[in-house]
Amino acid sequence: MQFDLFRNAQATDAVALLNHASMASTVLEKIAASSVQRAAALPAVTRAEFDAAELDRREHFAAAGIDGNALAQRYGVFSSALRLPGRRVILEIKAASPSKGVMKTAIDLDDYALVYDTYADAISVLTEPEFFRGSFERLAAVRERTTRPLLAKDFIVRDRQLLAAYRCGADAVLLMLSVLAPDGYRDLAAKAKALGLEVLTEASSVEEARLALELGAKIIGINNRNLRTLEVDVNRAPNVASALTGELPEDVVLVAESGYTSFTAIAKAVAAAPRLNAFLCGSALSQASNLSLAVRELLFGHSKVCGITRPEDAMTAAEAGCSTVGIILAARSKRCVVLSEAKRLAKVIRDNAQRLQMPVAICAVIDAAELSQIPTILQTFAPERIQIHGTLSAEALKNLVHSYPGTAFVPVIGVSIQCRRADETDAHLLRAVRSLLDAGAANVLLDAANASGSGGTGTTFDHAVLKGLQTDPQVLAQVLLAGGLSPVNAAQAAFTGAAGFDFNSGVEDAPGIKSPAKILAAFAALRGIPAPKPHH
Repeated sequence: MQFDLFRNAQATDAVALLNHASMASTVLEKIAASSVQRAAALPAVTRAEFDAAELDRREHFAAAGIDGNALAQRYGVFSSALRLPGRRVILEIKAASPSKGVMKTAIDLDDYALVYDTYADAISVLTEPEFFRGSFERLAAVRERTTRPLLAKDFIVRDRQLLAAYRCGADAVLLMLSVLAPDGYRDLAAKAKALGLEVLTEASSVEEARLALELGAKIIGINNRNLRTLEVDVNRAPNVASALTGELPEDVVLVAESGYTSFTAIAKAVAAAPRLNAFLCGSALSQASNLSLAVRELLFGHSKVCGITRPEDAMTAAEAGCSTVGIILAARSKRCVVLSEAKRLAKVIRDNAQRLQMPVAICAVIDAAELSQIPTILQTFAPERIQIHGTLSAEALKNLVHSYPGTAFVPVIGVSIQCRRADETDAHLLRAVRSLLDAGAANVLLDAANASGSGGTGTTFDHAVLKGLQTDPQVLAQVLLAGGLSPVNAAQAAFTGAAGFDFNSGVEDAPGIKSPAKILAAFAALRGIPAPKPHH
């Protein structure tokens, strides 16, 4: 490392680095003042301290399996990960925030490393201790558990914080234009580069984003949260990105930050601003009771692979991103299994899910004519969800919900695959979905209907029928989509606004025999990234 280059850019007065006008009389002012005091307590940047930081950094990387010879080529891994094709994600480790207070009293870093290594393109670790309950020690501990690019997320106001982030194994640091004056930003950005750290430059407006470009920023984060008022507007990042159309060089990465709590929110942002390269997600995951499930539902929706007849297919589906697997008991299906086999399947799936720390819900799929079997089904293998095809009245559903309060019921509405009269169909479908949700449905599944009105045909229907549901986002947020979904059409389905997707025949090699390659390709298409290769 070039210690002299690092030192030459040093500003003597940390306060002079700050954007006081931007922060005046806001919570940012308090956080920045705290950061100035905290930075002053960190070790001074001396040659000896610099050399000690270099040794510590090497040790943290070595614990993760990265030797010192690879560190010289590591600069750029953060931006390279975000420049990969498709929608990329920075998943965050955060215990608290000024707006939400304490979200996690205990951080299981082994759990985070296991889940984030599977799904994150990069990992953000909060190191600010007072308002976010983060620490540099946690950053170092995360580094020792993963080779993923690491972002040290803090209110950085002085070079001592940069050296601390470097020492603990960061690949990139956050510099905020709402906190730093332009000269302060230039000084700290130059020092970060001298250390081999990339910079995520945060802006919260079109003006700040343009300033970031003027300052030479190559990774620009657009924060949906107004850090002065703490209010979130998830339209801010798409709006800023759209306003910069024609001004953005191809090599600039745009990251949308804050407020993304669902798959549909991310899909909506991408539809509004395709130039967004990546999304930084934190609070929704910090508040989740199960991290693995929360990440999968955030990135892939509340999605299911149905028609499971082999336990290995269930775990392939879970790893790909589904949160539910379906076992079909409906006698008319080619993938129907008898109750004794369903019991065996459910046990093996649950045992494997526990062993791999990748929980999935099990959904029993029946026809409305088979409602009398529900007590036996629940007693035999206790599925968490029951999906019901065919005609089911709201009153009958209400009785089921009352009789079996621990079970989630998912009625299916069969949608005609024939041409539709848009206005009439839209209004009728919206009323039908609302009626079932009001009766207590956990979700409502839309599927292509056969002549009798039942789904499960493996045929795609016209997704334009969702137009009426899109007028009521609360209803649409509980609608799942089925009907011939496959790697070919999953990417288009992702933008319908549906909360989740149900795959069956479109990811099979034969009835009941799932294809790992097709499952992985379908879920990659939902997320908008190239399909990974199966592990086997």
